[in-house]
Amino acid sequence: MNCTPATSGTKITSVSAFRRLRVGAVVAALASLTTLAAAPVPALAAHGHGGPSAGQIAKSRREVASRERQVRAAAAAVERAKLALNRLNTSAEVAFEAYDEARVKLHAAQHAVHTAHVVLAGATQQVNSGEVRVHNFVTAAYETGGLSSLDAYLSPGGPAELVSRVGALAAVDTSEHTTLQQLEAAQIYQGVVSRQAESVASIATAAAAAANRAKQAALAAVHRQSVLLAKLRTTQHHLNLLLTQAKAHVSKLQRERLAAIAAARARAIARRQAQGSSGPSPYSGRSGNLSGTVSAATALAALQAAESQIGKPYQWGAAGPNSYDCSGLTMWAYDQVGVHLLHYTGDQWNEGAHVSRSELRPGDLVFFATNTSDPSTIHHVGMYVGGGEMVDAPYTGVDVRYDSIDRPDYIGAVRPYQR
Repeated sequence: MNCTPATSGTKITSVSAFRRLRVGAVVAALASLTTLAAAPVPALAAHGHGGPSAGQIAKSRREVASRERQVRAAAAAVERAKLALNRLNTSAEVAFEAYDEARVKLHAAQHAVHTAHVVLAGATQQVNSGEVRVHNFVTAAYETGGLSSLDAYLSPGGPAELVSRVGALAAVDTSEHTTLQQLEAAQIYQGVVSRQAESVASIATAAAAAANRAKQAALAAVHRQSVLLAKLRTTQHHLNLLLTQAKAHVSKLQRERLAAIAAARARAIARRQAQGSSGPSPYSGRSGNLSGTVSAATALAALQAAESQIGKPYQWGAAGPNSYDCSGLTMWAYDQVGVHLLHYTGDQWNEGAHVSRSELRPGDLVFFATNTSDPSTIHHVGMYVGGGEMVDAPYTGVDVRYDSIDRPDYIGAVRPYQR
């Protein structure tokens, strides 16, 4: 496995699915993500007898990187959809409140119209009663014989009765006049109040209808946004599943390749042993000039920093604090004690003095290569713990952990320079 950090010029494009809350853009983004999610993981060529090739692993890594970009895009779309839904929910609440207010005003206007009609009906009833009384009184007076002066003088009561009857008729005239005035005033009042009450009721009815339309539109917008959010979440979930499958696939390839490399190295060692030579790595059995290298205390502090990251996931090109690749972990750990290493296994091999296996101490960097006679084939680095163990970030799908350094691809160790 090559722990060299992956580099990419690919720019992650942010999804503009919900910019300005345009449903058309959302649907387009959803269709795009769905298309990406549906793309199958490319099939890899059959493994040779030596295990998966570096090209196959690189291709699988590129697929994982592509899936990661899709997952990030889907997550961004989901977050934007959630924000849009929150804004629509707020707008809907405002519309609901306006609708409730309009309903209250409409009810008040309808009550005012009803009250005006009740009052006017009572007044009209009183006027009608007065008209009936006047009509009855005049009819009775007419039927008794009229009011001529001759009748008055010829009547049994004489002039005195005439005076009495004239007074009564004057009272009738006054009562009738007052009643008619009241009737006219009541009719005018009824017309004005009715028109005002009905105008208010008409306005209130229109306002209530408009508020109800706004309420229904808000409900429809919230529903549409909820449906879109659900679809985006489904797409996001599908992409996450595909990403998990792609990571598992590349992890499997890496394990198979490591196993094939180890088996090949074991066979080569066995052949050399059969020929009378064990063929150890020329870099693992001797120590260089150790002056200027880190102290034991500094190395131990760096080791403790690395051990504090056990359990965090492996990720290509990562150097903490949440995930690491192999050289990223050793770089981060030594950076915590003021010693700066480059983020590349090949550079770290040259950033210290070489140490023999017998002189290893906690904090030394231990390296592994496909060809233990050629440092250019180094593919992994860990930090020595002691007792033949190291702490390292192994490969995709495996967290930072302890591993054995007793592997056939062990090429040597380095004690970093203090700088």
